[in-house]
Amino acid sequence: MLNHLNEQALSLLRGYAEQCAQGIAIIDPVNRVVYANEKISSFLCKKNGAWHFQSGGLNGLEGSGGALAAGLERVRGEAEAQELEFERSSGRNEPEYLGVRLMPLNGYPGFVLLETRAVPSTTRLRRALLAERTARRRIEHLSRRGRSLFYQVIEHLPLFVYMQRPDYSVAYANQKTLIFYGETVGRPCYEVFAGRSSACPQCPTFRVFETGMPEEWEFVDRLGRTFRIYDYPFEDENGLPLVMELGVDITELKRVERELYQAQKMRAVGVLAGGIAHDLNNNLVPIIFNVDYALGKSADPLINEPLGEALRAAYRAADLVEQVLDYSRQQNLKRFPLRLVESAQESLDLLQASLPASVRLHVDYQTDRDWISANPSQIQQLLLNLCRNAVQAMPNGGDLSVRVSRVVMDGFVERIQEGMPQGEYVVLEVMDTGIGIDLENLDRVFEPFYTTKRDRGGTGMGLAVVHAIVTSNGGVIRVSSSSGNGSRFTVYLPFVAPSPQETLKQEHDGGPKGRKPTRLLLVDDDMGAIQAMQRVFREAGFDVVTAESGELGLKQYLMADEPFDLILADHSMPGMSGIEMARTILNHEPKSTIVICTGHVEAQLEEEARSVGIAGFLMKPMTPGKLLESVRRFRGGNG
Repeated sequence: MLNHLNEQALSLLRGYAEQCAQGIAIIDPVNRVVYANEKISSFLCKKNGAWHFQSGGLNGLEGSGGALAAGLERVRGEAEAQELEFERSSGRNEPEYLGVRLMPLNGYPGFVLLETRAVPSTTRLRRALLAERTARRRIEHLSRRGRSLFYQVIEHLPLFVYMQRPDYSVAYANQKTLIFYGETVGRPCYEVFAGRSSACPQCPTFRVFETGMPEEWEFVDRLGRTFRIYDYPFEDENGLPLVMELGVDITELKRVERELYQAQKMRAVGVLAGGIAHDLNNNLVPIIFNVDYALGKSADPLINEPLGEALRAAYRAADLVEQVLDYSRQQNLKRFPLRLVESAQESLDLLQASLPASVRLHVDYQTDRDWISANPSQIQQLLLNLCRNAVQAMPNGGDLSVRVSRVVMDGFVERIQEGMPQGEYVVLEVMDTGIGIDLENLDRVFEPFYTTKRDRGGTGMGLAVVHAIVTSNGGVIRVSSSSGNGSRFTVYLPFVAPSPQETLKQEHDGGPKGRKPTRLLLVDDDMGAIQAMQRVFREAGFDVVTAESGELGLKQYLMADEPFDLILADHSMPGMSGIEMARTILNHEPKSTIVICTGHVEAQLEEEARSVGIAGFLMKPMTPGKLLESVRRFRGGNG
């Protein structure tokens, strides 16, 4: 086999190999060892005087046979040296490493020179460190890719996501956060989100820096929006600590909760009002009528003064009952296209005369696009209640301002902030320079019976009625105030463009017109109310017949020698109700004029009365003068 090599070259190689400290071998094209020095004995084995490879490995170099064969092929194919390294068992705790260098023999195609050498531990360590550094760079590369992918995901999440540093500065904010708060990076978190000039006291976020544990809490931002906050420990690219904060916007949920709570209270008050209004009003009628009667008959100031106080207290009680009924009333009031400016002018004309001299009224009408769909009496009540509330808040006088303007809700942030659908709104603002409202009381101002002004005549129902009117008309009311700085109530009502054919029609309840009533049938199950009203009617010149139930009222009607010009009947009576009695009478005589007297009119009752042919309703309680005025209006005469 050596004949293939030049004898002179082989001689020179032998001389070099025998003096060399490394193992030297020559491999022929078919991977046979054609020469090896003694130093190669740790790598090859010698059988029958010839060096060769062992099957399955090279002298204990487990699995190296395949690697060595592959290296030989690369040397022959690429004609370039190859470096290999093998681990072998040394019988000690630490493994030994053997380096193998494969070089092509120039001029002898297919022949390869194999050189072995021990790998020093320092070289091995250097290579290990290099391998570790390479692996670390790979990990860092994958980490950067993972972080980049993470940020791409949270950038478009429908949540508020931002990163905060221990010095309060914002390190990152996603797209949704930027839409609401503008540029945030580098700015203090308390300035961006809370609108503060100093850090928030007891911020839960900083517990995450201290404990490394997540936190969950609620936060109201400078725009008035409520968030459920989830804080998690995080770190930046350099390993410095951050807190990643996720904010779930629950403003709408809170608003729905408040409205549901308000609706539940409204239903409860409605049930209460409907249950007691009839009896309470029946009790107030004889009190008001009899005290009023006594005042008219007495000229003694010692008697008139306490009677006057009692009458005023009765009127306040009647007013409170009426406010409760207004708040809880569920009937579908008729609504018309009307101009808010005109309604405001009419209402403020009524208010102006009753304002204290120390209160200055200012009006500002900024738009002619003030058409809304509403009930005129409700709008008047809305404005007067807001103004009276403002006057009560200024016991020492001040400025009362009323402004009508318009706004178009088309911006995303504005619509979300106000919680209103997109569109055009007519805006009514009532402002005062009074004592203001404490922050802890601000969320309760629309609660029924809640008031901080009982010593100034507050009943706790005025703003509750305002809230009920606004919401029933599809609007929204907001309040802003602070203690000592006055209050601003802002009402948003949807703008409604009227068609040319639509006109505002004032409806009046009425009955057949004719001569003034001289005969009156008064039907009520409360004897005190009957006696008080009977006295008023008789002194006014009416011929009054009374009945204490619906059945007796029907009997009086059928047995009467002369027809009654008007029948005034209570609605809620044991046995036959006022409506049932009226239906029987009108079936017998359709031209009869019947008025139902009640303390509470529901939609179903109103619809039933119209279908029967009732002339109208008279609301309890009423003053004697109001009673006479209403009866004359229904008859179209003067008593």
